[in-house]
Amino acid sequence: MKKRILALSILGIAVFGLFACGKKEEPAITEAATTEAEAATEAEDNHSGKIYNELTGEWSADYISKRPVAVMINNLKDALPSSSTKHADIIYECMVEGGITRLMAIFSDYEGLEKIGSVRSARHYYINIANEYDAIYVHYGQSKPAKSMLDSGAIDNVNGMTYDAGFYRDSSRQAPHNAYTTGERIKKGIEDLKYTADYDTTHEAVLSFGEEDKDMESGDTANTVHVNFSNYSKPYFIYDKDKKTYERYEYDAPQIDDQEKEGENILTVKNIIIQISSYACINQENDLQELTQVGEGEGYYCTNGKAIPITWKKTSDKSATEYYTADGEKLLLNPGKTWVSIIGNSNNAGVSFE
Repeated sequence: MKKRILALSILGIAVFGLFACGKKEEPAITEAATTEAEAATEAEDNHSGKIYNELTGEWSADYISKRPVAVMINNLKDALPSSSTKHADIIYECMVEGGITRLMAIFSDYEGLEKIGSVRSARHYYINIANEYDAIYVHYGQSKPAKSMLDSGAIDNVNGMTYDAGFYRDSSRQAPHNAYTTGERIKKGIEDLKYTADYDTTHEAVLSFGEEDKDMESGDTANTVHVNFSNYSKPYFIYDKDKKTYERYEYDAPQIDDQEKEGENILTVKNIIIQISSYACINQENDLQELTQVGEGEGYYCTNGKAIPITWKKTSDKSATEYYTADGEKLLLNPGKTWVSIIGNSNNAGVSFE
C-alpha cells in the first residue's frame, strides 16, 4: 500500500511539474509569436494597395509591374545635357572607345516621357546587362559584336537602324548627337515588334534592398566619390546631407536633365555601386572594347555619405550579377535609385573618397 501511494505521489508531482513548466514557458512563446505577427501585419499595412518596384526597392500605388526598357544614352561632352535621365531607376556606366563612357538608363515608367536621349549605339556587354533585368533594349545602331548578338535574337530590342518610327532627329543638335525617342514611340515599337511587356516567368530581381533607409554602421567617409574610368572620363558624385542623395558631376559640372526645371534637374541617386573589372581592346582600328563580365571581383558600395568594400560574382553571360558585403552576406541597398559604374583595373582607373 505504501508503494502504491508513493507511486501515485510521484506521478502527481510529475504531472504537476509538466503543467507548471508549460505555464512558465507559455507567455514567452505567445509573446514572441505575437510580436512576429504584429510586425508582419504592420509591414502588410504599410504596403497595402501598393506594388513593389524591384529596380528601386520602393512601394507605390502608381507603379505598374512590367518589363523595363534599357536605353543607350550618349555621355560625350558635346551631347550633354541628356533628356529624361533623371527618371531612370538605374543607370549603368561602362567605358567604350577612346576612354569615353556611355550610359544605359533603365526605366520602369517611361510611357509619359516626351524626350529621351540622345540615343546611341549598342555594345555587346550592355546587352548582357540589359538581359539581367529582362529589359527591352533601346538603341540606335550597334557595334559588330553587338550586331552578331542582335541578329541571333539575344534580346528584344528597338533599333533605330531597323525601326525608324521609334526615333526622331532633333534639328537643334548636331549628328550623331541628335537621335531621340519618346515613351510613346518606345511603347508603339514594343507593340509593332510584338514583344511582351510582361516579365519572363524565370526572371528574378537583380538588386536586393532593405526594407527602409539605414545609415551604415562602418565604412569610409564618402561625401565625394571619384570614379575614374580613364584619363578622359573622371566623373564624381557629391553627397547632399539634407536630401541624403548623391549628385552626379561630369566634366567638372553638375550633370543635368534638360527636361527638368532648373534647380531640380541634377541627376541624383541614393546608391552607388562601383564594380571593378577589366577592359581589353579587341579591335585596334577603332579601339573597340571587351569587358570581363563573367567571374568574380571587388568593388564598393556608397550610400548616405559612407563607402564599404564589396565583392561581385557573375557565373555566366546569362546569369545576374550578385553583390556581397565583405563578410559574404548579400548586399542590401537602401531603397532608391542606383548608379552602377563598371571600371577597369588599369593605371588610369580608380576610386577615391573624400
